Amino acid sequence: MSDLDVQAVLSSRYRTSQEADRYTDQLRLNLGLSTKAQVARLAIGRSLALGKFADTPVDAKGLDIPAMSLFSLADIAAWVGMLVTHSIEHGGPVVNSMDAFRTAIRMHWHRGATALWADWKSSDENPDRFIEMLISRRTEMPELAETTQQHEEDVGNLPTSAPTDDAVALTKALDELGIKVQIKEPIHGPRITRYRVFLVNLADSSKLKRNVSQLGLALNLGNHLPTITNGDEAKMMFIDLPRPKSSWKTVGIDRLKEWAYSGPNNPNQLMVYPGVTVTGEDVTFDLVTAPHLLVAGTTGSGKSVCLHSLILSLLLRHKPDTLQLALIDTKQVEFAPYAKLPHLYQRSIVTEVAEAKGRLMDLVAEMEARYAQFQRLGVTNLAEARRKGFQAPFIVTLIEEMADLVLQDDDIEPLIVRLAQKARAAGIHLVLATQRPDSDTFSGLIRSNIPARIALAVQKGTESTIILDERGAENLLGAGDMLIRLPGELPVRTHGVFVRLEDLIQLISSISRSS
Repeated sequence: MSDLDVQAVLSSRYRTSQEADRYTDQLRLNLGLSTKAQVARLAIGRSLALGKFADTPVDAKGLDIPAMSLFSLADIAAWVGMLVTHSIEHGGPVVNSMDAFRTAIRMHWHRGATALWADWKSSDENPDRFIEMLISRRTEMPELAETTQQHEEDVGNLPTSAPTDDAVALTKALDELGIKVQIKEPIHGPRITRYRVFLVNLADSSKLKRNVSQLGLALNLGNHLPTITNGDEAKMMFIDLPRPKSSWKTVGIDRLKEWAYSGPNNPNQLMVYPGVTVTGEDVTFDLVTAPHLLVAGTTGSGKSVCLHSLILSLLLRHKPDTLQLALIDTKQVEFAPYAKLPHLYQRSIVTEVAEAKGRLMDLVAEMEARYAQFQRLGVTNLAEARRKGFQAPFIVTLIEEMADLVLQDDDIEPLIVRLAQKARAAGIHLVLATQRPDSDTFSGLIRSNIPARIALAVQKGTESTIILDERGAENLLGAGDMLIRLPGELPVRTHGVFVRLEDLIQLISSISRSS
C-alpha cells in the first residue's frame, strides 16, 4: 500500500454517483440529519454488509465532500480496514492506492445509498419505521469474537450467574499477608462485592493499603485490583472485589426513568443520573452546582453511553422552556438521535469545526446578553432573574470529542475557557467529552475551570491524573465503570446506566411527543 496512508486518506475528498448523491440528499432531509456525510457513512456501512459488486459502471458525478466530514482520526483505521477486507473477501478491485480507495468509497456509497433508498420506500417513508428497520438489521448481524477490551454496549448482553461469597478466600489471602481480620457480611453490587473487614490490629490498615497488588494476585483477580477504603465503624475497612463478568448485573434504563419520575422536580436544578454506586445506591448530582463537567475515557470505556444517560436525565425532568441543549458533535455519530428534539438550541446539532466555533461565539454572546439583563433587574444569577419574571432556559452545552475541536482550531479553546469562567451564573453549563485526555487537549486553563470530572477506564495512570488529579481510573473495569469527582468531594465509584440504541430512540420519541 505504497501511497495509501492515513494522512493521504484524511486530506482527500470523496464523491459518489449523481444518482446516489440525490438519494443521499433526500435521505438527509427526510431523516432530519445535518450533513450528507452522516448518510454517506450509513450507506457505506450498508454496502459493506453486502457481497460482491455487480459489473455495473458507477459514475463520479455527485458533489464531493471532505474526508474530515466523512471520517475522524479515531475511526479512519477501522474504515480503511473494512474496505480493504471487503475487497479481499469478495474478489473486488484491490484497494492499494488512493485512486483505488476513492473508487471503493464511490462504489460502496452508491450501492449503499441505493439500498437505503429502497429501505426508505419499503418503510412507507416513515422515519420511525425506517430507523427500526436499521436497528433490526444491526441486531441480526453475527456476533464478533470477544476482544481483550469489552465494547461499551456488550455489558447488556452478558450471561448472568449469582455472585459467590469469597470471604473464606479473602480471609486466607489476608492471613498470608500477615493481616488478621474478621469479615462481616458481604454486599453484592452490580459488578463488585464489598466486604466489611474488622481489623484485629489497627496498625494493619497501612499494611493492607500497601499490599493491594499482592492481595489481587492472591485472589486471582487478573489485571484488576481490589479497592481499599475506610469503613463505617472504628477499625473497620471496606474491601471491594471485582467479580467475573458472568455475574455482572446491568443498570438498565428503567432505573434511570424510575429516578426521573420520582421525587421533587425543581426547575432551577439540573439533576443528572450517571448510575449507581458499587453497592447499588443511586448516584445523582446537580450540574448547576458542578457547574461544568469533563467526561473522559478510552474507546470502549462507556463514555458515549454515559453522555446519553446524562442527557436523558435532563430531558426527562425539563421541558424546552426550561432547558435547551447545545450539541456539538464533529464525529457526527453520537448525537444524531437527538436531531428532531424541541430542546435543541438553535434547532440544530453542530457537526463541523467552523460551525462549532460559531456556536460557541453565539453562546458567549448569549451569556453577555443575559448578564446585561440581570444588571437591569438587579440580580446576579438565572434563578433570581426567574423570580423577577425573566424567562430563559438553562443551556447545557455538550461537546463530543473536545480534542478534535481544540486541535483543529486554535480559537476554540479560548471560547471554551471564557464560558467555563463566566457562564455559570447565566445558566449556561458545559459538558466536555474526550477519549484523549492529555495536557495538549485538556490544558491547565480548562482544567482549573471544569471542576467536576467523570473518569471512565483509561490505559495509563497519567491519563487518570489529568482527568481526576489522581490515579485510579486505569484500574476500572470498562463498559461504564467510572469514578465521579465533584468539587470538594472524594471520587465515587459508579456503574453507569446501559442505554441501548433502541431504548434511546424510543425514549427520545416519547419526550418529543410530550414536549
